[in-house]
Amino acid sequence: AAAAAAPETAPETQVEVAEAVPDVLSFEDALRESLKKSMVHNGLARGLREAVKALDRREAHLCILSQSCNEPAYVKLVTALCKSNNIPLVTVADSKTIGEWVGLCKIDVEGE
Repeated sequence: AAAAAAPETAPETQVEVAEAVPDVLSFEDALRESLKKSMVHNGLARGLREAVKALDRREAHLCILSQSCNEPAYVKLVTALCKSNNIPLVTVADSKTIGEWVGLCKIDVEGE
């Protein structure tokens, strides 16, 4: 005779999320999170050369340009590529901010 044992069920436990996530992210916070995820998955083209290649091949989903860029030819090139390939262009006030978001800076022990 064969006997089958009833499967044991583990008691249900609830897990609390330790990290508080705001209900609504600001545009900059959402952009920072998206860039962080893209960086983890090796999906960022950083710098003019990489960005222009990605824009030209239509691989880019979004382009971020600094308003503090002082080379009008670069701004004109990136703007034209975004417009011709229907890629959204977002401008951010400071180049250093973009650099921090995409990992182009070194952070010391104090977090600066």
